[in-house]
Amino acid sequence: MNGLRDAMRPAPDGMTPAASAAQRRARRRARTADAARLLPFLGIVLFFAPDLVLSGRVAADGASAGWLGYLFVAWLLLIGLGVWIGRRHVADGTDTEAGG
Repeated sequence: MNGLRDAMRPAPDGMTPAASAAQRRARRRARTADAARLLPFLGIVLFFAPDLVLSGRVAADGASAGWLGYLFVAWLLLIGLGVWIGRRHVADGTDTEAGG
């Protein structure tokens, strides 16, 4: 289905529509790989930023139950993003191999 949509787009000057579609698929695959490389940094921010913001008095007052809930949700979010990005990356790779 992506191939049909790519084939319907106008090609830039001096390029065949097939070459233009292949370049778009390659760029999409590269962006997906970049997103996968950024997931660990997002995890660091999600896990450590709240500790830095609310360390001190709030932590001493026993706010650990809310933090455990937050960490669990952040962990599930990272897992979900990893699965979604991984599936997109695999799908983009199979499109590239099948098309070319």
